[in-house]
Amino acid sequence: MAGSASISSSSVSKKYVSRKVKTVRWKPPSTSDFGDTNTFVTGSWDDCENVVAVWHVPGCEEDPTLLHQLSHPANVNDIQYVTREAFATAGGNGSVKLFQHSNNDQLESKATWDRIHTVLGGSVPCTALATNGDQIASVGEDGNLVILNPSQDQPVRNIESVGGCSMYAVVYVRASEVVTANMQGHLKLWDLRAQQPAKATLLSPDQIAVCHLAGHPTQQHLVAAGGEDGAMAIWDMRNIAQPVTLISAHNGPITEVRFHPAAPDHLFTCGLDGQLLHWDASASARPTPVSFKGPRDPAGASITVWLSSDVARGAIDTTCIIPQSSLPINSLDIEGPTLVAGSDNESIYTVRNVLLY
Repeated sequence: MAGSASISSSSVSKKYVSRKVKTVRWKPPSTSDFGDTNTFVTGSWDDCENVVAVWHVPGCEEDPTLLHQLSHPANVNDIQYVTREAFATAGGNGSVKLFQHSNNDQLESKATWDRIHTVLGGSVPCTALATNGDQIASVGEDGNLVILNPSQDQPVRNIESVGGCSMYAVVYVRASEVVTANMQGHLKLWDLRAQQPAKATLLSPDQIAVCHLAGHPTQQHLVAAGGEDGAMAIWDMRNIAQPVTLISAHNGPITEVRFHPAAPDHLFTCGLDGQLLHWDASASARPTPVSFKGPRDPAGASITVWLSSDVARGAIDTTCIIPQSSLPINSLDIEGPTLVAGSDNESIYTVRNVLLY
């Protein structure tokens, strides 16, 4: 499907930052900002000295400006905000760090959980994080799932997976349940309240490595998975026999998948093929009959389009947001109509006026 994608008419700027950008994350908007934010953080990788940095996006068409940066002891494989004022980083040295991100946009290192991912005594990379309230879930190349609490010096729990297969992604689907994905294409659902936490294992088609997971912002049972083969799968955790939808998305591994937080009929992906794609399934939306509204369905919600037969058949508009890069697009994030992305071409892309309605 990606081959027939149209070109976006949004405004795109590309800022050279002299570092390979591994991850980008918007600072969560305050409740008074109604979803608007103009500050994001980045993490670099594959450099002599890696950094986490804070950037400001002007309201006009200008490039982002650097506000502050701190050295990071290893590759920054992931960043996830724990609160609006604090975020955690996944380190290539097997550690997780917690940073304070104050309102004056200065960063301060607050805590470190050293070497929580190791194999035979040697540290291995922490590959991904997920956060939920006062919990941080960390996965790594040791195949372990580690639960952290920002107020505690030691991990709350270390869950060892059978076989030690590298885990690449993790996402919360409920307050005490996470889904992890590994290099063999296994998606595993964990109940963190249980002594034996593994509840179910899902096999991705052809057992291809799953590189990234994204949870739907309002339908917690929906998870999008980006595969090493460039395929994107939509899973319904209430029926795990097989993915509901499987889309041929990229010509190589997908590095990140993200639902728009306020308009989840829109989904975004990026990959090692240098593409940044916008998937618009809103044409398949149908009004929710009042009598069928569930407890989690907000007033005026639509039936989840990602479970519709139209989307499963491929009735989805695909747009290339930026000209295809010759190097990987590693990460993306979107708030409101503005998307940011980081690349191995040592650039940050800012895409304004992303068409959502």
